[in-house]
Amino acid sequence: MNLYDTAKKDIEDITTNKAEWGKDATFTAPTAETETVAVIHNKHHTGFNELGERVNSLYGSVAVSESILNANGYPIRNANGDVYLQRHLIDVKDSTGVVQNYVAREWYEDETIGLIIIILGRYTNT
Repeated sequence: MNLYDTAKKDIEDITTNKAEWGKDATFTAPTAETETVAVIHNKHHTGFNELGERVNSLYGSVAVSESILNANGYPIRNANGDVYLQRHLIDVKDSTGVVQNYVAREWYEDETIGLIIIILGRYTNT
């Protein structure tokens, strides 16, 4: 196993380690495919308004291993082969057992190690 393969395996192990920090997240594609995987979930209660002033707002992010999403065929890439998560819903169960509902706003993939960071916005599923 070369160094890149080792790094990819380490990322997969780290993001799915529920004993340490991994949380269950259910991904739902606009085409209705779903996949529940472990992710690293963060919530942030600060942001910036259009004037660049710091404001109180709720944002979240998840870090997920691409190989975990690919394992069961969850669609993360578009026809051009780019990671494209527009309108994907991500429901994360936090440490208290409460499910937080999000929609993917931005995503940043590291093609070398297979890690995808997804910036989340809140949504209501009612």
